[in-house]
Amino acid sequence: MGISLTTLYFIAPLVFVIIRFFVNRRFHGIPPGPKPRLFVGNLYEISPLRFRCFWEWSKIYGPIMSVWFGSTLNVVITSADLAKEVLKEKDQQLAARNRTRAADLFSKGGQDLIWADYGPHYVKVRKVCTLELFAPKRIEALRPLREDEISTMVCSIFKDCGGKG
Repeated sequence: MGISLTTLYFIAPLVFVIIRFFVNRRFHGIPPGPKPRLFVGNLYEISPLRFRCFWEWSKIYGPIMSVWFGSTLNVVITSADLAKEVLKEKDQQLAARNRTRAADLFSKGGQDLIWADYGPHYVKVRKVCTLELFAPKRIEALRPLREDEISTMVCSIFKDCGGKG
C-alpha cells in the first residue's frame, strides 16, 4: 500500500517547515549578505576585483556582511570605523576562532599573530608588532625601500603592457 494523497498533502508542508526551521537556525545571528549557492557559496558572484565587488555589496547589505567561499562563512567589513572596533577593541573574541588544516599549516600551529589563540603568546606577539614592527619610526625608516619597490613594480607593469622604459 502506498501513502494516500491526503497524507502526502499533510506531510509535505510539515517537512518543508521543519527543514526551513533548521536552515534558519543555522543562519541566525550572522550579518546579511548575498544568498549563497549550494556547495560553492558566493564564489561565482565575486568579481575578479574583490574590493569593488565588496564595495558594491556594502551598498546593498551594509558595512558588515556575510560572504560564503564554498562552505566557509567569511565576514567582510567595509567600514574603517567598524574595522577598528573589530580589530582593536574586540580582538579577544576574534583571536580564538577555528583554524582550517591549511591555516594551521600556514601559521605553524597558530604561532603567528593572525591565527594565534588568545593567551600569553598572542599578547606577546601583538606587543612586538605594535611596538617594533608597526611603530611610526620603523615605518618611516622603511619608506625608501617601499618607494623603490613600488617604482620597480610600476616599471615592470609598464614593460609588460608594451611600454618602453
